[in-house]
Amino acid sequence: MALSLRDEVNGPLGYSTNLSASSDDLSLIRELIEKQWLAHLSCCVPQQAAAFAELGCARYHELAHTIDHGSIWPKRSRILPADAVATIRATSFFRQLVGEFGEIAISDEDGIGWEEVYWRLVRPNVSNDIGPLHADKWFWDLGDATVPADSERVKCWIAIITETDRNGLLVVPGSHLNDWRFHGETRHGSIKPQIDEDEAQFDLKLLPLAPGGAAVFHDKLLHRGALNEGNTTRVSLEFTMFVKKQASVG
Repeated sequence: MALSLRDEVNGPLGYSTNLSASSDDLSLIRELIEKQWLAHLSCCVPQQAAAFAELGCARYHELAHTIDHGSIWPKRSRILPADAVATIRATSFFRQLVGEFGEIAISDEDGIGWEEVYWRLVRPNVSNDIGPLHADKWFWDLGDATVPADSERVKCWIAIITETDRNGLLVVPGSHLNDWRFHGETRHGSIKPQIDEDEAQFDLKLLPLAPGGAAVFHDKLLHRGALNEGNTTRVSLEFTMFVKKQASVG
């Protein structure tokens, strides 16, 4: 009998890759991201907007060196608007998540006023576009956001523009079963976790996710983005879910 998504997330590996977005859902999500991406560039560098529009997100890196990438793309500029989140909630992909977990709330840890679904850009061979190995739980430990008492956190990461085996998400299978040392440090204007363990001790696995593929994982699972060794800008979408805890049996 196949394990449920919840059982896989809470099981020995700490993650599941058994869910994927349909081609229609993937096209819709990519369109939502590209719309926000181009609108923001049009505000920040209006004189170059047409050139970026011609390239599209996948070839963003070909012009990115001509702008201040770091200051243009803080997290808040990559959080989808509320109407886009409502559109994603109506997809067959999200309905599959609800079918697995039941009622789902999406976190708003940055206090923007609506459920927080955001995307990332990772340019080819730019190490600054990926962060250090971490567990999402650490962000919550360092911050003041709270979790509903009857819920637990589960992360969803979706490949939007990726090249299988050349970029994507690295995980440490089973790492959610232990507690790892970390501290907080200021990066990009906010307190973020920094692991205090030797990363060389971990056997990182690159998840083989094609565009539309999803990783659903435990918020104690160690993970990070992989260096993009592909030829296109990697684009991914992610959000943290609050799912109801299962009642204990016995």
